[in-house]
Amino acid sequence: MAPVTNEGPGGTTVHRITCTHDCPDACSAQVTVTDGVAVGIRADSTHPVTGRHLCSKVDRYLERVYSPDRVLHPLRRTGPKGEGRFEPVSWTDAIDEIAERWTAIIARHGGEAILPFSYLGSMGALSAFGPTYRLFHRLGATQLERAICGGQALAINRAMTTPLQADPELLVESRLIVCWGIDVVSTSIHGWDLMRKARKAGARLVVVDPYRSPTARRADTHLALHPGTDGALALGLGHVIIERGLADQAFIAEHTTGFDAYAAEVAPWTPERTAAETGLSAEAVEELAVALATTAPAAIRFGVGMQRADGAGSAVRAIQCLPALTGQWRHRGGGIVNARTMGLLNYEKLWGPIPPTRRVNMIQLGRVLTDPQLAPPVKALFVWNSNPAVITADQNRVLAGLARDDLFTVVHDLFVTDTARYADLVLPAPSMIEHDELVGSWGFNYVSRNRSAIAPLGQAKANAEVARLLARRLGLDEPVFAMSDDELIRYCLDGSGAEAVGAGYERLDTEGFVRVPHPGGDTPFAHGGFPEPGGRFGFASEVFDRAFGLGPVPHYRPPAESPETRPDLARRFPLRLLTLKRPHSVNSSYAHLPVLLGAEPRTLIEINPADAAARGLADGDPVRVVNDRGEVSGFAAVTDHVARGTVVVPFGRWLTDGPGANALTADRIGDLGGGPTFCDALVEVAPGTVGRA
Repeated sequence: MAPVTNEGPGGTTVHRITCTHDCPDACSAQVTVTDGVAVGIRADSTHPVTGRHLCSKVDRYLERVYSPDRVLHPLRRTGPKGEGRFEPVSWTDAIDEIAERWTAIIARHGGEAILPFSYLGSMGALSAFGPTYRLFHRLGATQLERAICGGQALAINRAMTTPLQADPELLVESRLIVCWGIDVVSTSIHGWDLMRKARKAGARLVVVDPYRSPTARRADTHLALHPGTDGALALGLGHVIIERGLADQAFIAEHTTGFDAYAAEVAPWTPERTAAETGLSAEAVEELAVALATTAPAAIRFGVGMQRADGAGSAVRAIQCLPALTGQWRHRGGGIVNARTMGLLNYEKLWGPIPPTRRVNMIQLGRVLTDPQLAPPVKALFVWNSNPAVITADQNRVLAGLARDDLFTVVHDLFVTDTARYADLVLPAPSMIEHDELVGSWGFNYVSRNRSAIAPLGQAKANAEVARLLARRLGLDEPVFAMSDDELIRYCLDGSGAEAVGAGYERLDTEGFVRVPHPGGDTPFAHGGFPEPGGRFGFASEVFDRAFGLGPVPHYRPPAESPETRPDLARRFPLRLLTLKRPHSVNSSYAHLPVLLGAEPRTLIEINPADAAARGLADGDPVRVVNDRGEVSGFAAVTDHVARGTVVVPFGRWLTDGPGANALTADRIGDLGGGPTFCDALVEVAPGTVGRA
């Protein structure tokens, strides 16, 4: 199917677009447009991954496009910050005001007093990375470390230069699939389709997750370990495999180094010790270890969920040792599965030279905005593709920072989000069907070219266009700021890895999407080729040690807050916190729309029946989840989906009904890569004060 085809009379056309949500699937969809209005959206069945269906969110995407809450023209604040009272202004006035305020701030405090804040509300190259980055680089603004999601694994991949990943589409050939810290059903529905095919062919599914997620409910085995103890489990699995003589000694001898040091590290991690640390049974640890070593091919798909703990980076490295230990890299459908397309696009060409300016971690936004000793202070905040009032840690401190009268805040978004309620100016953004884009999937090996299906609603302008307007007003005359979106896409692809493997501009423009070959083929490390000296996998890795200073062999780093590591704190707050994404939203993107509010109209606090009974709570009772950082109110959902000693608070809900999950989380940074520790938190649950359900 071409990107645009005619379909029937009356000016009806069908446009192919690729979803730009922060989701691994990057689905291809067909948008039906009649007389300039999008009237339907459906899956593009010609896409090998998307197939015949979209997720529950994009299936109702036009509710988002045509929501009555859309921001359709620039807005200027008229009331106190946080109240969300605005009046319309022209684009000219908005751009003038931003340029004048920034110029004055730079003159007094320097460029580092300006902080750009974004993440992957759109995965498109132009929206997420493009000339907006270059604009702030030219201004000498503070740089943002964007490590809030999967930062640990990404950091390890960068350090190793070649990610230890196999083609995810080969999951259909796996005979054992381990989903580790990922709810595939909720966050990668087309990844789940592949797993279903594998299971029909005889594969076994094991889910490692503290929560009995929709994926865990469908699994053959669910291992509900304590949050943040994934590293202990990985080391314990290594112990059993070696102790039982199940390691692939031929693969180890031919393609690895440092085995003896690794064996010494895992030696103390008996099934009993592993069970005591993780909350699992010793038998469950032994069973999974034997299955990993005796089933081929066996694939591990680990996710972001297990990368929210103090020792998550070390846990990722410990997991990476398992396919080398068992020789799973020999097999199609074995090893660790994920895509490797992101490095194929020349994002660096778009954002230009990176100046040596101050760097701050996005997880610590509240600390940055409220630190009286920070020099220079942050005086201007520009937010796009993100909703930091909801998604960053230590929420109460973030809101205090956003409420500063001396902080000039601009938010570019489709809606007046919780962050936008604190903005001085709100700029209207288009939906993903309203502008051109280039998309590299981070879950599968596809690159896509989007052309807009409809014109931008109202006065909405895409990120790249806003960057062009601001650059022109500020007198920045680099050629990138004069390029159209189409020219930027050509520029990004020219000389890129995507172009080298057949996903150049002309083919993408004609076909819409192109599957790129997985580096190394179907068995990328069957014969070595690991990103370490000699092409061998380093169980004791000097590359890892030099990059992170954590030693060459993976160690276990326990949660920073748990009953075991903080017994003093646990006396007041005895429950472990899990903050979970919901299947009807992408982070906070759908939290105010019918697709989520219809499925979960109120905040549900999931608690184990034993913990509820100990506190005199019944299903539906109003409850409060509290610790020293904050409090979240909701209604008890008493369920065995959550293990005893753990409580689940949904992540991503807007603050309409009060503080969200991040009111309880710490802005502590994990062991490597600047990753978060959202699930290293202790809380207590107490009766609430609102009426019973």
